[in-house]
Amino acid sequence: MIGIICAMDQELEEVLKLMKDTEKETRYNFNFFVGTINNKACCAVKCGVGKVNSAICTQTLLLIYKPNFILNIGVAGALKENVNISDVVIGENVIQHDFDVSAFPKRQKGEISGIDLVKIPCSKWLTQKIIQSATKIKNISIHQGTILTGDQFVNSSEKLFELRKEFDGIACEMEAGSIGHVCYYNGVDFAIIRSISDRADKKSSIDFESFIKTSSKNSAAILDEFTKSFRD
Repeated sequence: MIGIICAMDQELEEVLKLMKDTEKETRYNFNFFVGTINNKACCAVKCGVGKVNSAICTQTLLLIYKPNFILNIGVAGALKENVNISDVVIGENVIQHDFDVSAFPKRQKGEISGIDLVKIPCSKWLTQKIIQSATKIKNISIHQGTILTGDQFVNSSEKLFELRKEFDGIACEMEAGSIGHVCYYNGVDFAIIRSISDRADKKSSIDFESFIKTSSKNSAAILDEFTKSFRD
């Protein structure tokens, strides 16, 4: 089974359009949608915005449905100049940019206590298969890189430049880091597919509202192509 986690209704709606034979099951205040996409068993869920919501949801999904791997599908803000609205970013790894214990000796900003990593790696084999699928889709530009997660919607050029310089991130959002964190603890492969809805600058909240639907469709299109070519 493929586990699919989205943060918001608009993102989940595009995933559900792909699903067949769908049944809704409510567990611990989360609505899980179990069905198939291109004859592949899937369980899709909206976790809600932010790291705590997504961490609780991910652990619940893993414990109850036991997916083989998890895909985080949705939108993000661009950090790199060559990444444009509606482009798709595929995570190579993820960093929680607002986790900071660097006041202690030999600790770096972003380093997660307990696993002692700054960069949590996405599954290489899974990411490679997603990229192979994505390249089949015309008119969508694909980028790979580090995705930054924090409990804030980035909407200032100052913060954008800070994140770009400090972590060399390609995009920023609010859930992938904690989803990856939980998957890492559980030994479950995960990958990130995010389409750009804004440029994380002072116009980001306006752009986000304008482009979230189109960007969500682009992320779902990658998921659709991936499930067509994926072999269990």
